[in-house]
Amino acid sequence: MDHHFPICHLFYYPTQVVLVDDDPNFLDSVSLLLDRSLNYRLFQSARQALDHVNKSVAFSEVIRRCYSSCKTGPLDSDTFSHIDINALHKEIYNPDRFLMQTVVVIDYSMPEMSGLEYCVSLTNPYVKKILLTGRANTDLAVQAFNEGLIDQFISKKDPLLAQKLNLSIASLQHQYFSRTFKLLSDPVIANSQRRYLTNPEFIEFFNILRTEHCIVEYYLIDMPYSGFLLLDDRGLLSLLLIMPQTSLLEHIRQCRARMAPKELLDALELGEMIPLFNISKEREHLDEEFFAQWRKHYAHSFRVSDGAPYYTAQLGDAATRALIPELRAQDIQSYSACLQAPRPAETFLH
Repeated sequence: MDHHFPICHLFYYPTQVVLVDDDPNFLDSVSLLLDRSLNYRLFQSARQALDHVNKSVAFSEVIRRCYSSCKTGPLDSDTFSHIDINALHKEIYNPDRFLMQTVVVIDYSMPEMSGLEYCVSLTNPYVKKILLTGRANTDLAVQAFNEGLIDQFISKKDPLLAQKLNLSIASLQHQYFSRTFKLLSDPVIANSQRRYLTNPEFIEFFNILRTEHCIVEYYLIDMPYSGFLLLDDRGLLSLLLIMPQTSLLEHIRQCRARMAPKELLDALELGEMIPLFNISKEREHLDEEFFAQWRKHYAHSFRVSDGAPYYTAQLGDAATRALIPELRAQDIQSYSACLQAPRPAETFLH
């Protein structure tokens, strides 16, 4: 399913949803309503489910790997934050990333504890909570929502249960990433060099691209310059390079000054080619030998839209690995492999 969100996350990958209900028949039936690509786990025991989520795969390792700060003065505002963009994608080597629980769907009325008692007992404040209710407890659910104890409530009897449940899960999974990793995302989004992260037309383009190419996870990178490392559910890599119009114009100026071939200049001026190298670091390579083989140093590109002055090129798996040889494709566990892995016998996992 394709679900839109108002910003591009710095990184995103599928996560696990936990469903809790003491009625095994309802668990079986509701699991059939869920999106086929969803990784979920079913629990009849609220206490077992609570223990499972409270022992969730930690997300703090990503922040430790990518974030650092230093004080430049006595005030709290005198702090310089540094985000190592090229450390973000190393999460692809973490085989447990898909097991991070981000959303809990829980029945209100259960013998071990109520759904609200369960939600209060969660130790991870970022986990999103959907309460399934019957008619008798709708008023309590509304109150819990207003008090911020839950993020959504849906009636079990709702004729649109499947649609509402899937849309709510997808939206809340995105919100989990947005809130949990603000320490990483806020400084990067504030950087004027990556304004495309909040450009509506770029976001629309990016959502369409992910859908068309079955992209399930992506990571912001800075190599050879700004873009996204993309993976489909089989773990196949691709790379989306993103060059702002200002950078392309600067590169055209450099090429003109170095007497580049007319065919290259024409393609650059039409926005049909962007370089496969960082123009700020490789100016000295624009020589006669380089221009004699210029085609191998450029990729076909196009402008996103009139309102998004960015030129993009997408490289396939082989080209991506050739351009970024340090990628360890053999160490990547795909989302498909995660879904097909053996599951614990005491619970159900799709």
